[in-house]
Amino acid sequence: MPKRPDTDRLSLVRGGGPHAPRTRGSVRGGSGDPPRHTSRRPRGFTLVELLVVISIVAVLAALLTPVCLDAVGMAYMLQCQGNLRTIAAAYSRYMTDSGGVWPPILTNDAPVELFKRIEAETGLAMAPRRPAEQWGQPGPHWSIVLWPYIGSLEVYTCPADPKAGLRGDDVLPRGSERAVALLDAPPESYALNVILFRTADDLRRQAGCEWGTRGDSDFNGLQSYTTEAQQRQQFPQWPRAILFFCGAAGQTVGSQFNVPFRTSGLVERWEWHPRRASAPFADEPGRGANYLYADGRVEYKDELPSKREWGYDIGLPPRQSGASPG
Repeated sequence: MPKRPDTDRLSLVRGGGPHAPRTRGSVRGGSGDPPRHTSRRPRGFTLVELLVVISIVAVLAALLTPVCLDAVGMAYMLQCQGNLRTIAAAYSRYMTDSGGVWPPILTNDAPVELFKRIEAETGLAMAPRRPAEQWGQPGPHWSIVLWPYIGSLEVYTCPADPKAGLRGDDVLPRGSERAVALLDAPPESYALNVILFRTADDLRRQAGCEWGTRGDSDFNGLQSYTTEAQQRQQFPQWPRAILFFCGAAGQTVGSQFNVPFRTSGLVERWEWHPRRASAPFADEPGRGANYLYADGRVEYKDELPSKREWGYDIGLPPRQSGASPG
């Protein structure tokens, strides 16, 4: 006779019995009661809620964007000051080695050996020679003669220069190709204060200078070299005179047209620290430039420096300031 199955054990296996586990949502009661679920499906965002979130994000972005731009601008400004300090150190070493003779602004005698060194170290070839009637070959511009003391192309370009990262023809405005000294060169954001070369001959004579007193003082075909000693004679405010500044735009390293003043019409001059001005020579509040002075200081100035700092309007030298007009 077959054994009778153990109904209690079967009930436990099949989920019945007094100790059977209850499924989620089940309640005590009859077997006919439907299971009751306590969890709900997640509800999505409504259109109004999404619009509110988008509005908040837009407001925060509008508030943070100027702050971020100012932070980047300040970082660029500090890096630019570092470039100017490097140029100052290179300039000082050059002056020591040259016996106090300034880097020339323009001559027709290109330092070929120096150009060969630059090409070997950077890959930038010297531009083809041009006839003398087309202003000749760009000579030992300051950025060329200071290369052995600088040795890095990055130093010549301010990080805030909008043309930073471009090369050659992408930097130059149309028609200025004759100013090129190096082919495919990066932008040169810094300029030597060319006004220190352009004071009238009679003022140079009154100051006892020997250079630039025979009608050769302009940068077009300049063949004379000044010295630091004669600059000190010519400019009584010499320690406060600007040597280099940031903001030259539209020329490449070594270009002879890097003379960005209102009177030159050759190169634009910008103020782009910590934000870029709306136009060249705009002199807008909150937009300034970095300046390297003759005593080695590097300063940021929001306002345009005075004429005296540039070398304009220097008046008579001190020893003749009290002389009666003759």
